[in-house]
Amino acid sequence: MAKKKQPTGSGYDKPGQERQSNERPVRPVAPKPTTMPASGSGRSIPVRATDPSPRSTSTPSTSPDLPIEARPVLWWPPLVLALLGSLLYINTFGHQYALDDIAAIGQNLFVKKGIAGIPDLLRTEFWHFSNISLGYYRPLSLITFALEQEYFKDSPHISHMINAGLYGLTGLVIGVLLQKWLYKQTIPAFLIGLVFIAHPLHTEIVANIKGRDEILSFLFISLMLLSYWRYLETKQVGWTIGACLSLYLAFLSKESSIVSLALIPAMQYWFARQNVWQSLISLWPFLIVAALFFYQKKVMIGTLSGNPPVDWANYPYAIEKTQKSTMFKFLTYYIRLLVLPHPLVYDYSYNVIPSGSKGDLLTWTGFFGLLAMIWLSWKGFVKRTLWGFGLFWFFVTMAPGLGFIWFRGGILAERFTYAAVMGFGFVLIWALQRLLVRAQANADTKPMLVRYAPLLGLMAVVTGLYSFKTVERNRDWENNFVLFNSALPHAPNSCQVQRHVANEWIEKGLKDRTRADSIANAVNLIKPKPSVEQVKKGQILIDSSLAHANKHGRWALDHLQESTRIYPNFGEAYFSMAYVFQKITPNVDSAKYYYKQTIRAASAYAPAYNNLGVIYQGEGLAENNRQKLELASYYYNQSMIVNPAYVDGQNNRASLLKATGLDVRSLPDSLIRKY
Repeated sequence: MAKKKQPTGSGYDKPGQERQSNERPVRPVAPKPTTMPASGSGRSIPVRATDPSPRSTSTPSTSPDLPIEARPVLWWPPLVLALLGSLLYINTFGHQYALDDIAAIGQNLFVKKGIAGIPDLLRTEFWHFSNISLGYYRPLSLITFALEQEYFKDSPHISHMINAGLYGLTGLVIGVLLQKWLYKQTIPAFLIGLVFIAHPLHTEIVANIKGRDEILSFLFISLMLLSYWRYLETKQVGWTIGACLSLYLAFLSKESSIVSLALIPAMQYWFARQNVWQSLISLWPFLIVAALFFYQKKVMIGTLSGNPPVDWANYPYAIEKTQKSTMFKFLTYYIRLLVLPHPLVYDYSYNVIPSGSKGDLLTWTGFFGLLAMIWLSWKGFVKRTLWGFGLFWFFVTMAPGLGFIWFRGGILAERFTYAAVMGFGFVLIWALQRLLVRAQANADTKPMLVRYAPLLGLMAVVTGLYSFKTVERNRDWENNFVLFNSALPHAPNSCQVQRHVANEWIEKGLKDRTRADSIANAVNLIKPKPSVEQVKKGQILIDSSLAHANKHGRWALDHLQESTRIYPNFGEAYFSMAYVFQKITPNVDSAKYYYKQTIRAASAYAPAYNNLGVIYQGEGLAENNRQKLELASYYYNQSMIVNPAYVDGQNNRASLLKATGLDVRSLPDSLIRKY
């Protein structure tokens, strides 16, 4: 009787045991196969005659004909991952906007327009209103923010719920995908997904609304891989079209999704048992999608790479010309964070991690570690091992983060590990499975849960700790004040963290000043006139508010001085100092001095020009001094030159022009230096 064709496995036939060779079972050579209808299918399958003298030395093909055998899915693991992914972030639902949320949502005028702003979002860079050109074209997440503005207005709570929901959906998709890849290995597939979902490194992405670009990118990459796997199972072109559409949406979410092209052939080579050539040639429709997207990006925003600023805070290693050595050093940090995600910090800017160098131990650790991992990846590739795929996934998905250091001299960021956690999960579960499952005697005769009990017990502890850390870390993302102060103990050498903490004290100082002004106005409005007792009580409250304002202003200045000690040319820190002297502890001369220091250190910082204009306009009107009014007009115009999209500069210039007729574009240096 002819033998039925065996289902195509993933290369790991028994749970807890992987095949040690890339060979498929040797089939006897048949001179002339016949065909017969397959049961329940319209396809025909070959029936091979028995060869009395099969050549056992023949090399079998590792490229089964498509479609491959359909692999059923157990739905409880994906549903558990989806539920857990959403539940872990429930405590973010009451959070406010934090960090980049303000620039991406609150200060993005096109997002604020709602649906009407979508055409503009498709034509502008991600950081358009921040006056920097990084070449980031990520309209999809901004469009979702615009839709939320349209229907929910400024509601960060809704946005946090959506982020958690999308993260839960990601858990569902990867739960299905992992079962497709790891055929008949439900528990290892589930545990890999569990590592991904519970890992605390994801808090920066999910708990920060702006991180939706990363969530959407990985979600659509996962859908692309799942859709193309369905094509491999069915050979229906519609699944390929769906995969291409998913890739396009991943590109619209984040252009670094380009690295996912490497995952398509890798998936086929490792888990569908295709050969290298077949795996690579299947890329052609996805390459077309990539070419069309980058053409769209070029047409829409006029650049593919942008023009990163010369910025010590965020691109210090480019200025120090230590990108390559620092990349090796950062690789060590990233691996450490994957294994032990504590402490977590929202900002690693200058000078949290000093540059790598030839004399730095961590630099050499990263260098030799990289060489070792490349060698292991090659071995894992040749043998099609699970850990080999995990290492390959890690390198592919970490490429944008490591490239950010190599090519732009940028800083370390936890968000770059978002997709790489999956690769870590593959390696971790493989290693623990080898240690705790395969080492047992008579494993094949024991029930599955008994065989996997040690692994399940250990992973319950690991993912329990990860989940606890995730929930705890979520609390730090409640708002800017909590977030920035949470980083201070772990990153005191960050010039950016020091400035951010200072700005929060400035906000509190401004509220104190506003409260004092409100009390004074309320007392003055008492009719027919306030009593002596009312004036006395009002003055006590005013003095208390001003005392708090002065205290908060001093604390802000302390952090700003530390920030400029770390980075002496930090223009934004000087701006914050000037603002303290302008608004909280009034000292006009000090405010002018520090605004000019800002311009010296950061000549393209529009708010410094605008605020100088405000000061000179106030003095000019009070003193009836035309020269100071000319200075005000000049500085308003300068703010618009360095940032044409800066609204405050536009409005102040127009208001002064209407009141005085002044529109000064240039002034002699002598007049600028005079005041």
